[in-house]
Amino acid sequence: MNTDYRYQLENKKLTGKRQQKFTCPHCGKKKCFVRYVDTHNGNQYVAEDVGKCDHQHSCGYHYKPGEYYRDNQWAHEPDTGRHCTPVPLPPFQPIPEEYVSRSHSPSSVFWHWFSNEVASKLALSSERVLRIYDDYHIGATRRGNVIFWQIDHEGLVHGGHIMQYRIDGHRDGFQGWTHVPLIKTGLLPPDWQLYQCLFGQHLLCKRLDAHVCLVESEKTALVMAACQPQHLWLATAGSGGLSPEKMACLKGRKLTLFPDSGCYEKWKDQMSLIDGIDYNIDNHLESYPPNTDLCDILLDSP
Repeated sequence: MNTDYRYQLENKKLTGKRQQKFTCPHCGKKKCFVRYVDTHNGNQYVAEDVGKCDHQHSCGYHYKPGEYYRDNQWAHEPDTGRHCTPVPLPPFQPIPEEYVSRSHSPSSVFWHWFSNEVASKLALSSERVLRIYDDYHIGATRRGNVIFWQIDHEGLVHGGHIMQYRIDGHRDGFQGWTHVPLIKTGLLPPDWQLYQCLFGQHLLCKRLDAHVCLVESEKTALVMAACQPQHLWLATAGSGGLSPEKMACLKGRKLTLFPDSGCYEKWKDQMSLIDGIDYNIDNHLESYPPNTDLCDILLDSP
């Protein structure tokens, strides 16, 4: 067995067992996601979301072990007594801002739901809705999927999270990233690497005195921004998104975190490794069913 590379995608030759394929954490399709195993630790899986999707063109999700341990410093690599040299990652290369401008459109199914159903439920003015749409640079694909752009506090575009929603405001399974078709068409280099930042991070420099509130999903950040505009609402775009690199922009700011139910302890552990942020973690969602967030409570209330 070749052990030159500690982490490898699971395969029959490596493990002696039939390759397991799981549901992709990004596109939501079943039996297309292969996880990485640790060959120095009994071929155990690294983490549920560390692997590669078979649908390279329509999804393109590929989360490598080195990136996982970079993003989640609380998740220490198993100590096997053997040295594992990390593979250097390509330097950050921002996506040209013109793609954000081109996609800035209210034509997504998500935004139709937001500007109608959410606006009616929360009695939002058209000015408030337009302000949120412009502030967060909401985009749309030609197929009507929404694009949540990740732009940092220096105005650099890190990526665009594409998500498909139904007319009732619930996700319809598909997730993707704007860099996938850009790489496919040669507009980005083939080794381009996604370095995520917080959704809404670009607003930090515009609202220097605002109390920052952090949630997991972009949808929740937008709904809460409409409901409580006195605060600045950001999103991690995933429960494992509290890496020191991503959170460094919040140093010196007052922060309240609102993890989805079931994620309180995970976020607490991740934040314990981050210094320089005045924060507290709200745990009142823990009394609700798993994966409940502020948006669920707000929109489901009479």
